[in-house]
Amino acid sequence: MASDTGDRSDSAGQSWSGRDLRPNPFSGDSGLADAGLIEALNQVRQEPLNPTLHSKVLSALSGARLYAPIVPMAVDQEVGENGLMVDNSSEMAMVRLQAEDGRECTPGFCSIPPLTAWHPDARPVPIESERLVLGAIEADSQLVVLDPGAETSFLLRRTAMFAFAQGQPWTPSWADAEVGQALVAIAEDFPWLAQISLSPGSARVHVEGPEVGIRLGVRSQVSAEEMKRFQLALAADETIVEKVDSLALQIAES
Repeated sequence: MASDTGDRSDSAGQSWSGRDLRPNPFSGDSGLADAGLIEALNQVRQEPLNPTLHSKVLSALSGARLYAPIVPMAVDQEVGENGLMVDNSSEMAMVRLQAEDGRECTPGFCSIPPLTAWHPDARPVPIESERLVLGAIEADSQLVVLDPGAETSFLLRRTAMFAFAQGQPWTPSWADAEVGQALVAIAEDFPWLAQISLSPGSARVHVEGPEVGIRLGVRSQVSAEEMKRFQLALAADETIVEKVDSLALQIAES
């Protein structure tokens, strides 16, 4: 049956002609969290140093619906007759956070209750997890935090974000064999190194702290110049740069 489109327009006077109208993918959304994602987040909370559980969070996140917190932001202000600042106009903007290391962090929530508990004035806008992560990357955010402030909180660092956006498998860098091999190769150029080991950078690495801890077992006291040379070697290694988001060095005499 043919449809009569005519020369109809919307309430703003814009013609419907040429528009591709699709059903709302979130119609009937209950506002509850994806059960598989919540289970994965709870498991990694209980065992934060289990790399397999970190990887499972990203697998469970694929295709999940999240909520982006949107708040009004004044774009035009002036001083009113009473001497106070008055908003003439505003627009809705997504909340951005600042991580402990100063980097911008994009929040996303698995359900509505933790979002409203975190920011009661924020409007929950449903969004596909892939779109939220891609939007964070485009906005130069190097971190995404799920459910900030809640028990189910989880931090997607830069390397996890890019792997997720590209649909690639991901392993935390502190459990990545290629990272370990790169460190061993770098250590060969530093005879004062007796041993080198790789570990999570924090006991709560799923939500805070550096991603990687590198312990240097040294044979004798190391000069500042040698430590700088070692740090430069880390910064110049392609594998370390590609797979490690952040790291902390610890020196211990062997």
